[in-house]
Amino acid sequence: MPLIERAAQALAKSQHGQDDFHRLAPDAQEQLRENVRAVIRALRVPTPGMCEAGHKLLEQDRGHSVGNSDAHDAWQIMVDAAIGAFASKSAVDVPSD
Repeated sequence: MPLIERAAQALAKSQHGQDDFHRLAPDAQEQLRENVRAVIRALRVPTPGMCEAGHKLLEQDRGHSVGNSDAHDAWQIMVDAAIGAFASKSAVDVPSD
């Protein structure tokens, strides 16, 4: 199941106290999906601490030669993929913030 769909279902359960996503009207389901996309977009720019944690994991713990900027860029590509921002683009075509 796609991330957006899982998150929309979790949001519906959080708002209603029960898992009723599939009983909602299609427009209500889509509104929940849009709310999820908005939150994920807000998370697109990682904090310096997030970049440092990613750098530590990849370089120190796993032995890859990367820097904080690599962790930053990887995070943004992953978020873009989650919201379907570049279905037909390659990673090098995705703008970074």
